Amino acid sequence: MREEILTEIRILINQIPEYRERFGNNDIRASFLDGYFQTIRTFFCSYYHLETEDIMTKYQEIYQRNDFNRSSIDLYIRGHKNILNSFLIINSWSNFELCITLFVDAVLPIDKKNELLAIDYNRLHKIFKDIDISEDIDQKLRKYIKFHLVHVPINNKYGKLFKLIKQYPKNRDKKQDIKFLDFFGRLRNCIHSNYIYYGREQKEFKFSGVRYQFLSGKLVSQKPAVDISIFQLTRNLKQIFMALIENIEYGLEIYDPSIELIE
Repeated sequence: MREEILTEIRILINQIPEYRERFGNNDIRASFLDGYFQTIRTFFCSYYHLETEDIMTKYQEIYQRNDFNRSSIDLYIRGHKNILNSFLIINSWSNFELCITLFVDAVLPIDKKNELLAIDYNRLHKIFKDIDISEDIDQKLRKYIKFHLVHVPINNKYGKLFKLIKQYPKNRDKKQDIKFLDFFGRLRNCIHSNYIYYGREQKEFKFSGVRYQFLSGKLVSQKPAVDISIFQLTRNLKQIFMALIENIEYGLEIYDPSIELIE
């Protein structure tokens, strides 16, 4: 796993300045890559710090004991790694979600953006299609129109982007990429319930030789449980984002407000 992550980090080190030159220093297309780089670099440094002897010193300091050895803290180390995997999933998805929102806001015409903002409003109208709705009730229903695209479900937003692409990259499967995003979003949401899935339907997804199973009221199952699989998921997320931005032309800079965090 170490070399695979290092390879991706080195690729990003070259990609980021290339994208900044193409799109601008403050453009979300470059910021996405930088955000992913920051996430996996942090993951890499933290994960492999756990392999050093310095971690023993930390445990001695915390518990004020000197009788720790490597085998006595193996279970704790596993817990640390699980937390780092959660960090990798959450931060990769948050970076993806923000950049998708800003990208959609820039590239979609106003009527398509309004469709997204009015998704719930239009669904309610369909429910009451056989009822003569008064103007007063309609005004109340308009409260369900979203204020900003950030409040629109992510699958609706990237769904609009996929429809803009006439010729999807030949080395990728559009339908499979859409299924992957649905899976990744579900996995990320399960982190907020300690990996317990509470969905109505049983779900299953296979990726890179690993099967992920979602059964209501049970922990998400990952078989085989190999550490590299989580990193591979986030790398595929990055590749899907790049497939979108490389195949949807937009010549202007798309400003990333989060740039101000580092100023």
